[in-house]
Parts: sequence; structure tokens; C-alpha cells
Amino acid sequence: MSQQSPRTTERQHSLCAVQAGYDRSTRADAFVLPTLQEAFGKELDRYEIIGDKIIQPNAVGMRLRLPDAERGGWPEDVFLKQVLATDYVGARKDWSDLRRTLLYARTELRFYRDILPMMNKKGFHATPKAYYAQYDFDGWIEENEHATRPADEGVEKDNLPDASEKGGWLVLECISADTHMQDSPLSMDRAKQCLEAAAKLHASAWEDGELLRKASDELSRAAFNLQMRNPKELAGIEDAWDTFCSNFKADLEANSLRSDRVQNLGKRLKAVAEQVSREVTPSPDAKYATIIHGDYKAMNVMLGIAISTPTIMIDMASASAGLGMSDVAMHIHHAVNPEDLAMEDVAMHIHHAVNPEDLDNGGEEELVEHYLQTLRDLGCEYPHDVAWRHYKLCVIDYSRFFVSRMWKTATPDTMEQKKSNKNIANINRSVPSAMRFVKVVDKYLGEI
Repeated sequence: MSQQSPRTTERQHSLCAVQAGYDRSTRADAFVLPTLQEAFGKELDRYEIIGDKIIQPNAVGMRLRLPDAERGGWPEDVFLKQVLATDYVGARKDWSDLRRTLLYARTELRFYRDILPMMNKKGFHATPKAYYAQYDFDGWIEENEHATRPADEGVEKDNLPDASEKGGWLVLECISADTHMQDSPLSMDRAKQCLEAAAKLHASAWEDGELLRKASDELSRAAFNLQMRNPKELAGIEDAWDTFCSNFKADLEANSLRSDRVQNLGKRLKAVAEQVSREVTPSPDAKYATIIHGDYKAMNVMLGIAISTPTIMIDMASASAGLGMSDVAMHIHHAVNPEDLAMEDVAMHIHHAVNPEDLDNGGEEELVEHYLQTLRDLGCEYPHDVAWRHYKLCVIDYSRFFVSRMWKTATPDTMEQKKSNKNIANINRSVPSAMRFVKVVDKYLGEI
């Protein structure tokens, strides 16, 4: 069944990293005017695309200027985000991967339509507003089909209904580059802003059984959650790790990472993957359960150019019930040069959002403690020992995804080619960062 929200509101960005070299034929333009008219009425009869389309792996976005805004009662600029099935039928070789892309779109639309209004009532306003939200995957994905249900391996893409009208659409308010920015890495103060926003998100749903049951029923899981991944990834993790070890043999040796423990890292991750996933995927009624962003990298946060301007999260396609530390672990383990990190025992090795010169002398611990203190100030009880165990588990969970998915084809040359792409994890574009991450994962596996 086609689903459409009332004209609730959400905010989205005119700033985003365009994936260089990503080429996809798209029928996007054919849906623009009909979608705008659904959002604002038939009186709107034209639009102008401002700048380049934003092509991402699981969506296409564009900033649109709407004429006669004052007369028509609509905003001058909007951001249209859409996922068209026709864009992915050829690019996604098997049904599991194609289905996951479509489920990301459904999750984001349901989050804005059904979950966010409940969170707004509890004081959470760090997301954009949506003018219009609709999806139609009828005949492809049943409306009551949960995102975590394994894909039916018997589905043949060629036998599915016509893909030409299948997709999901969001009409979003643009956030001006005059007021907000995206960047990676970030200063300590900016990283703290990101973690404060995460804490506010988590606090708004903290141990709220009714809200979390609804989220669990309607949404998905974090982008790297085991339940959302193609089973082939975990099945092949040992081979993926062996390939990584072969490709980075000299770097591993130079960093004293040739022990049997490290050589067997893929096997160790595979052995604990199911257990770790269960622990970081709480039931709706579990202690410390909340709603998480699920893909909380620096480029998914719009920071006010002025410190006083509210922080805004974007790209909610992986929003789900979970542990808040999943967001913290991903945000922390995504983009900082390891040679600039302090080597304390606590191993808070910031890999996503912080300028490395800020991380010495306990800077990493300071960030995580800032997140925890913000939670406490918002009335959430999270014992220190429990929080740190959750953090380590979430790092291991993230590493399982990274080894099995991102590192299976990684080489020093591919990392060199990606080194300037801020939207890519630093552990996938910096050999020293990757080596440091291996050390962290080896350590945490020995501590859980």
C-alpha cells in the first residue's frame, strides 16, 4: 500500500558531500513536479534545480527553488530526497541488497511521519522538518514486512511488478549554508556539540517502552547492525580478513600486528558476532534502550556556524531502537589520524569527528564523558561501567561490519585514492588509522 504522511514538517540540508564518480542513470526529474504538487498544491507549476544533484549510494537529492513563494504560501527553497527503484534494479545484483536500499527509504519516511512527532512532544527538536513524505513499494515489500526479516532468497527481480512507479519521496526544508556547515574532522567543541545532540536524541526516548515498541515495529536497525547486513558478509569475514592481512602485510608488520590473535581477528569477530549483536540490540523494554540515529558520522550533522545555532541531524534512514553507544562508537571511530591520538589505556581513539591535536592528554575520554554527563543532565541513568561495556561492544560490532564489508577489497592504493573524501571513514582512507583500529579491536575483543 502507498503510504503518505500528513503535511508534517522536517528540515534537511542543501549541504552534502557528492560522491565523486558515482554514475547512475535516473528518472528523478519525472517525479519532481508531481511530488511538489502533492506537497504544496497544483498551483505550483514549475521549479528550478539549484546546483548539482546529490548522488549518494541509497538516494538522490536536489535543492529546488520554487517561484512565487509569498503568493503561493510555500517556501522559496526545498530539498527533495528520493529513492527510485529503477535506479537500483541493475546496480544491486541480488535481492537482499536491493531490498535493503528500499527499506532505508521506508525507515526514514516512517521515522518522520510516526516516530518524530512523539519525540518532539518530549522536547527533541534536533532534526529537520518534512513537508511531504510518501512511499510506494507495493508488490515489492509488504507493508507489515519487518526490515530485519531476512530477504527471501527465492525472489527474482525480473518477476517483481513494474519498478517505474516504485519509490520513496521526501520534500524537506533547506538549511542554508549561511547558517550551518558540515565538516570532518571537527574541533573538540564541535564534536561535543554533535555528542550533545546525540544525547538529546537518546534522552527523548530513553527507556520509553511505548515509543520504543512503535519504533521497533516500524523502523529498521543501524546501518551496520548484523540483522541489516547481507548474510554473505559474515560468512566471508575470515576470507575478507585474510585478504586484508595479505594486502597490508608490510603495514601490519611495521605496527607489530602479526600475532596469532591479530592473524585470527576475522575468526574471532565471526565467533562473537551473534552474541555482540544481541547485546547491542536491546528489546524495547530493556534498560538503557533508546532510539538511535544509526549512521552518526560527522557528515550527517549540520552544525551551526554560530555556536549558539541549534545542531541538526540529517539522513535518518537508519534510525532505530538500540543502544545510544552505537551512535557514539560510530561517531568516534570514523575519521582521525592515529598518530595524533593519545595512547592511554582507556583507548578512546577518535576516528571520526575531532581534530587530532585536541585528543592528547585524555581528550578522547573527555568526549565520551561529555556525552554521558549530558545524558545525566537530561535525567538518564547510565552507570559508568555499563556504559563503557556497551561502548566496547558497539566498537566491536562496528568493526565486524567494517572488516566484512569495507576492508574486503581495501588496499593501500584504494585508501590513498580516498584520502580526501570526508564522507568516508578515516579507517578506510588512512593506513595508519586502519592499523590503529586493528589494535583497538584486538584489545576490546580480549576485554569483553
